[in-house]
Amino acid sequence: MKILLEKGDSEEQIKMAEALLANKLVSAIETVTVYKSDDEVAKAVIVVVGLFGVCTQWTAVYRVLVDFCGWESDIAKFSQRMNTLLKDVRLTHRCTYQSIQKPLSSSSILKAPKGDRVFPRQMFIAENLLKLLSISA
Repeated sequence: MKILLEKGDSEEQIKMAEALLANKLVSAIETVTVYKSDDEVAKAVIVVVGLFGVCTQWTAVYRVLVDFCGWESDIAKFSQRMNTLLKDVRLTHRCTYQSIQKPLSSSSILKAPKGDRVFPRQMFIAENLLKLLSISA
């Protein structure tokens, strides 16, 4: 018997699975990627892009799709795929390499100063996208 873990499973669940594997009560642990069709992703992304306040909120979309849906982590390839997927959609904020890379390279995400708005903006988009895609984090 195998144990299937999803992205976002708690540390306690992961430790329990590892203990079961160590005691040979299960044969393997696998991490499951949630598959979402391009159509499902496009519909959800169109909604959340409408909630964007700044273009760098694409980083939240990137993190959700890479971490939970197995999308390509190379930012240039991700941007290209997203723009191909949304080519016929008129968006205020287009997905670009810079719109994703800037927050990722910023140390402010790791050490958000009191009153910082970057992290809450990213969380707002990520939470909405996860909900629209029916993914529990």
